[in-house]
Amino acid sequence: MTTRYIGLKEMCKLMGKSHPTLWRMYAKKGEFPKPSRSKSGCFLGWADNIYEEWVKDQKP
Repeated sequence: MTTRYIGLKEMCKLMGKSHPTLWRMYAKKGEFPKPSRSKSGCFLGWADNIYEEWVKDQKP
């Protein structure tokens, strides 16, 4: 099965957050999973299944 990656623009819409806020959540505060990168370092985005797990963990 191929992994689907959620890009930055789509993730900002899903989260209702701006790019700087989203960056702060994963890079500074550790409140959100870091995006995946290819072996060469190119930005891939967030794997769909990782985002879905994070959403499930946020519900009380």
